[in-house]
Amino acid sequence: MKSCIIATGNELTEGIILDKNSKYLAEKLKNTGYDTLKITNVKDDLSLIKLSIEESLKMCDKIFITGGLGPTEDDLTVQAVSESCNIDIVFNEDLFEKINQYYYNKTEKHLSILKKQSYVLKNADILQNPIGSAPGQKVQVKGKIIYLLPGPYNEMKAIFDTYIYNELKSNMKKDHVEYSLYFYGLTEAELMQEVSVILKNYDYSTKIEEYVGPSLRIRMQKNDNFEPILEKILSQFSKYFIGFKNLENTLFEALMGSSKTLSFAESCTGGMLSDTLVSVPGASNVLKGAVVTYSNDSKVKLLNVKKETIGKYGAVSEETVKEMAYGLKKIMESDICVSVSGIAGPSSGSEQKPVGTVWFGFLTNQDFVAVKEVFSGERDEIRKRATYYAFWNILNLVRNQNP
Repeated sequence: MKSCIIATGNELTEGIILDKNSKYLAEKLKNTGYDTLKITNVKDDLSLIKLSIEESLKMCDKIFITGGLGPTEDDLTVQAVSESCNIDIVFNEDLFEKINQYYYNKTEKHLSILKKQSYVLKNADILQNPIGSAPGQKVQVKGKIIYLLPGPYNEMKAIFDTYIYNELKSNMKKDHVEYSLYFYGLTEAELMQEVSVILKNYDYSTKIEEYVGPSLRIRMQKNDNFEPILEKILSQFSKYFIGFKNLENTLFEALMGSSKTLSFAESCTGGMLSDTLVSVPGASNVLKGAVVTYSNDSKVKLLNVKKETIGKYGAVSEETVKEMAYGLKKIMESDICVSVSGIAGPSSGSEQKPVGTVWFGFLTNQDFVAVKEVFSGERDEIRKRATYYAFWNILNLVRNQNP
């Protein structure tokens, strides 16, 4: 089963916002057995949107279009589908009443401009928007299906989760079971060199993908050879194996399973460690808190780091992250206290401490360990690498304490 995703909007093609919609849809479609062949970002231009639709219809069973369903002149998705697929547009009185009432309840105003959102494709299934005014639509075209979804991420997600996801899952082949294996600490080439030999022996093909952090992911579909292949891969790469979920989810589950609590003292990461962990539902059960001490003064005032320590060794040093960790322990009293201080760049590096230098402090109830790493990349990439490096080390701390 093949799918295509078209995300419309000048804000996408001009780089103003990132296309979260396509990322979410592609991941969900993969989970339901769909192979997404193409993701297209297209500006608010009728001819370009029509061209994208026509190209997608030639190669895909299902097409998902996000954006262009609002009430303004540059919302062109319905018209584009109508002209591409030769489907009439009709006015839906009941839909107009619902949209009008929704907006009035929200603002106590009636706006005639909202009438545009009530013109829909003839014979389309209307997918009511649980949290917004623009409805989704589902229309069949020559044995294929086109879904029209709003551009705002939360609205798109709400309609997809409410009306579409379970329908796709119910149509999924019963024997389609897929696992994801996550690894950290080696390159794609290193992993693939060995894994390809294992796969070749079993005539089994899969792909290795670079994930965030960076970490690596292998997607494997279950068949008769799955178990022996899995056993060989894990035996060979056990020390790099995160688990069957991504690093933040695996860390959360390990902390929950060991009844350990965690806190962060962040400098160069600027809150990224805590932000990433709290993206996992239930993180409040393990994360006691975090302190972002970006300036030297805040390290001194909030974490009791000595001015003399910073003056002698610098903020990016083993000595400073040690005092940050112990200061954090006094505030949070968590089982594991992690401190991070580094140079994310693009400036402020030196020969002794180049851009990308990051010191980590790991304080448990047993002892303290400091580690220095030098990461490559631009500013945000260094911060992200530092975040996942910290998570990987915390995960190993928890695992080693709970064999």
